[in-house]
Amino acid sequence: MSVIDKLYKTGNDQKHLKEKSYKTAEKLNVRIATHQKYTQPKIEFYDWVLGQIDWSGNETVFDIGCGSGEYAPHVSKRCDQYFACDLSLGMLQDGAGKSHKCVNLDAMGIPLADNSADVVLANHMIYHIPDQAKGVAEFRRVLKDGGRMIAATNSDGSMQELKDIRSKAMNSIFPDFPKIDESVTSLFKLEGGEEVLKTAFDNVELRVLESWLVFPDPQPVIDYVGSTRDWWEEVFSGTISWQDYENSLRMILDQHFAEHSEFRVSKKTGAFVCW
Repeated sequence: MSVIDKLYKTGNDQKHLKEKSYKTAEKLNVRIATHQKYTQPKIEFYDWVLGQIDWSGNETVFDIGCGSGEYAPHVSKRCDQYFACDLSLGMLQDGAGKSHKCVNLDAMGIPLADNSADVVLANHMIYHIPDQAKGVAEFRRVLKDGGRMIAATNSDGSMQELKDIRSKAMNSIFPDFPKIDESVTSLFKLEGGEEVLKTAFDNVELRVLESWLVFPDPQPVIDYVGSTRDWWEEVFSGTISWQDYENSLRMILDQHFAEHSEFRVSKKTGAFVCW
């Protein structure tokens, strides 16, 4: 199995996701906090995503793959009923489940009635669904006629600068380790995402947002990469130790900051609006 196949397999292995990647909100929260703190220009991303549709204030919303519940306060001020929905019970308990109605579910078999939601959110999560067409069909089933689904995700080339230094760090330890230009998110991205969504929706529109992560020193980069350690250790399969990899990454970043005042990582994300 290739390293990319291992990465993809880990990225939608539901047992791994529940027991390691998203057992609690801790790892996801590192990535969320990084984007909130270091993104330029400053923008409230959750409001940007939700602003892609019109709101009446009377909507029932299913936030599927809600994670630690970052969308919850932004959605709640726009709608009548908000349901936090996630595969991981631990994520719900750590996040939105503390103060909102929650449903522990598998996106491929949503235990909610047909035509029961005015809005379905499926943001930065479709790449974790083993059978994406089945999941998207479930989103359409629970959505009312006239309702809207929003599915945010990343571009294939997003954060390429970070991918490049990751590969450089791997190759400094193990020169024959294949270059990795992809990530788990490549399983559902802006490029080609419309085709998946159109298996269930007649209308799909894409809205795009471009920005930067601007890091002032190596540590937040190390922390960000470390938040996905469980995925990458599966890919390394003992070929590279995590500590050696982290040390190599830190050395590369130290060299960069010896010559530059910041490390800039380009971001391209977007939101599909479906009905």
